[in-house]
Amino acid sequence: MSDLKYKHDNPILLGVKHSIQKDIYFFFLEASWIKLFALVLTLYIFSNLVFAKIYTIIPRAINNLEVVDFQTAFFFSVQTMSTIGYGQLSPTGNLSNLLVTFEAAFGLIGVALVTGLMFAKISKPYAKIRFSKNLIYSKFDGQYCLSFRIGNIRGNDILEAKTNVAALFDEITSEGHSVRRIHDLNLKRTHTPFFKLTWSIFHPIDESSPFINFDEALKKLRAIVITITGHDGTFSTTVYSRMAYTKSDIVKDHYFKDVMQDLPDGRLQINYEDFDSLQT
Repeated sequence: MSDLKYKHDNPILLGVKHSIQKDIYFFFLEASWIKLFALVLTLYIFSNLVFAKIYTIIPRAINNLEVVDFQTAFFFSVQTMSTIGYGQLSPTGNLSNLLVTFEAAFGLIGVALVTGLMFAKISKPYAKIRFSKNLIYSKFDGQYCLSFRIGNIRGNDILEAKTNVAALFDEITSEGHSVRRIHDLNLKRTHTPFFKLTWSIFHPIDESSPFINFDEALKKLRAIVITITGHDGTFSTTVYSRMAYTKSDIVKDHYFKDVMQDLPDGRLQINYEDFDSLQT
């Protein structure tokens, strides 16, 4: 279950310029690696095609050739932009040398920008936290609770991990206006000194809970949103993860299957194949 499945994660913004909605830097950082490499390669080839076309227009631009064919111009552009310079092809004339100067500067700036972007993307820390597929509504210790579980699939140290759970409801004010209200949900335990394995999180259904009349609350529920933050000992920085459950993800009167087992040698085994498995 992806934490991007909730439709409010990608709202349509009216009255806002597209450049403000998603600037280029934000777009490249959020894009997948495949999309990023594809876009960079496309821009690189397109730029060389443009420069190659200009070289074919300039008379005797390369090595005093009377006519510069497009293929030769393209490979000359690649050598110029990448500052390779094998020596077999060289510009002739002031106009051609001026174009080479501009293209070399363009290539150096492009390499610097792509290098910085790649470094920013690859060095961006993020947590590898897995959320259970479902959120369950069942009795625990004689009291109904909403619960889910998370797992640190890296198995590294996340210190002082904290969780916050909120529910988004469609409500009607006393004046008859439709509003969307966020209610913070009280948890049995909101933080843990270290989060290395799995963690089951419970919201008790009591008088302070917006789910005290569960069936009625479910009709108005839009989503239950969870955020997890903590200090990653590997990256030595704060990491976070989030998840959104909708009403269709809630399962009644079930329990999560135990995924932890003590091995004979004293080690602890976590079976993530059963992480989403439920039992009655």
